Amino acid sequence: MAKHYKRAKDRRRRGIVFALLLLAVAAAVYAVALKNQGRYAKLAEPEATPAEVAASSPAPEPKTREWVVVSADEGLPAAQQAAEAPKAQPPVCGYPRADGTPLLAIVIDDGGSQMKLTRRVAALDIPTTWAIMPYRQYSKETAQLAASKSVPYILHLPMQAQVDKDSETGKFIIGRGMSADEVRAKTEKALDSLPGVAGVNNHRGSRATESRELMAPFMQVLKSRGLVFVDSRTTGKSVAYDEARKAGVPALQNRGFLDNSTDKAEIAKRFDELVRNAQKRGALLIICHFRPATVAFLEELNARYKNLPVRFVTVPEMLALTDNGVPKKK
Repeated sequence: MAKHYKRAKDRRRRGIVFALLLLAVAAAVYAVALKNQGRYAKLAEPEATPAEVAASSPAPEPKTREWVVVSADEGLPAAQQAAEAPKAQPPVCGYPRADGTPLLAIVIDDGGSQMKLTRRVAALDIPTTWAIMPYRQYSKETAQLAASKSVPYILHLPMQAQVDKDSETGKFIIGRGMSADEVRAKTEKALDSLPGVAGVNNHRGSRATESRELMAPFMQVLKSRGLVFVDSRTTGKSVAYDEARKAGVPALQNRGFLDNSTDKAEIAKRFDELVRNAQKRGALLIICHFRPATVAFLEELNARYKNLPVRFVTVPEMLALTDNGVPKKK
């Protein structure tokens, strides 16, 4: 009886151990199955299409538009370039921003012969420099108007042109055949007739400005009075700018006439070309005149000049911000 009871007890123990082993195996199998479930699910998922990938990707940030300065022969048409150019900030005392904005100086020639057009120009906000002829009917009145508007003005001094004969001295103040003393005396007298001038530029003068013998004594007068010089460049052989630099006279050169045409549309087209040249060079001085079509163009320009990709400056400002017209190195 005791032996039978012992065998039954041993069988129960083996059954319990066996059951525990089965439970352990089952638990292990279940754990492995759970671990692989995510892996199997990923393998079962279909690959996303390119469109789905693009849709699920974050949208790229918009790129900032870069403004590229182009030469006069490349890039956008002038009208489109002016319309799309970033707006310039309001000027501070007429000086450009420190970001390298190109400079553009406009000299308006032939002042002193009339007042109607001059008063219209005086009403403009565009920084300009007036060049006033000596000994004309309204020379002093023009200078007084410029001073009242804080517009710098220079003496527009008649000089001999290639078409002028040496005997026609009434057409010019400085010309071939004059002695150095005569050049100095005539220059001094013309300057005295128009007090307050900041400097001088030549009226005509395609012959006189080719002569170093004439330009050297002329520059001596400007140096002694602390005045500046603008070479109108009526001839490609002019030595006036070189003589000014040699004498230590601050000087600029004309880089383009704006109004060789009396057609306002042609003037506007020429202006767009000169603006692109200013962008290319970094600084540009141009010349126009007190003429009906020119003044009408300037009045239209007055409404939009602050939105152009150049900063308008006067001749004194141009000299202060450049090395005789060449942009200063940063």
